[in-house]
Amino acid sequence: MVLGIDTATPYLSLALVDEAGLSVASFCERVERDHAKRVLPELDMLLKRAGVSKPQLTGVGAGVGPGSYTGLRVGLATAKGLAAALGLPVRGGSTLAAIAAQSLGLGERGAAALDARRGNVYAAVFERTDAGLVMLSEPAKVALDDLRTEQPGLPLFLDEPPDAAYLAQAFLEHGPGELRGLYL
Repeated sequence: MVLGIDTATPYLSLALVDEAGLSVASFCERVERDHAKRVLPELDMLLKRAGVSKPQLTGVGAGVGPGSYTGLRVGLATAKGLAAALGLPVRGGSTLAAIAAQSLGLGERGAAALDARRGNVYAAVFERTDAGLVMLSEPAKVALDDLRTEQPGLPLFLDEPPDAAYLAQAFLEHGPGELRGLYL
């Protein structure tokens, strides 16, 4: 079982994925700034519902942002702490990709975005292909009006919850990797 975790947004998103990449259990709730208080109790409840113990985990896929400083620190520290305590490998993945993964069907394009205040967003454009989710533009801070003008008709997924199962599946597909936050 691979754990997916994302705390970069106001949502707490957790998922367990089996070795075939199928989601076994998930939790996603808007917790605002209560990530630190909620992440471990919700993780324990998720594991219990799935009938999985922590020693059965084989890896952790964690959202690395972009996101708020505190939110990201909670998720990254949780992922690193579990990995160290249980001897697990970890891999970071884009929170924007985890948002796009939740919303795009095969052959569709769209922009995943997070509010960056003052009319700006952190955004990236994605396309779902037969090979998976492809990032067509690197995450960047842009004016929301400019994004809409430059990409007319492109679906915009603004402040949507990230899919932690996508992060766990990315771990399965690519193996262990870097875990460095992209802060707002």
